[in-house]
Amino acid sequence: MHLPEAASPRSRPAPALASLLLLLPACAPAPPEAPDTSALEARIQELEERFTPGLHTLMGAMANRHAMLWFAGQAGNWELVDYQIHEMEELIEEIEELHPVYDDIPVALLLGEMTHPAIDALETAMAAGDRAAFTSSFDRLTQACNSCHVAADREVLLVVRPSAPPITNLSLQR
Repeated sequence: MHLPEAASPRSRPAPALASLLLLLPACAPAPPEAPDTSALEARIQELEERFTPGLHTLMGAMANRHAMLWFAGQAGNWELVDYQIHEMEELIEEIEELHPVYDDIPVALLLGEMTHPAIDALETAMAAGDRAAFTSSFDRLTQACNSCHVAADREVLLVVRPSAPPITNLSLQR
């Protein structure tokens, strides 16, 4: 017996299989909802604010480096001068990154414009081992700090040559 084309066993599985395939997505479990991460994000923000050093903390560290730089230079300890300059540069980068603007004051811009030329002069004096040039460059850096404070409306923060090392348990001699 010959079946008509529509009733042929070969023609029936394809539409049935196609129907089943269309139903499969409906049978699959629903994808999980994205978890609410707002509380976690708020906590991360809180911790970042709590553990990010404030501008005052970083500037306090800068004042310490400034003083140690002076005494290292006066002792002719060019290795320690190099170290202090390097640490000051890292502090400047950290301040620029963490506090580019503070109370509407463009801290990063001021730091870059005012301190980099003075630091370059200090590095030149250090490389030459020239104490007179170091003293002049140090005074230039000190003036740059004060100019920055004036530009930031913080002229009450007057930086001067230090009279005593801030750390007395670190030898300044080579």
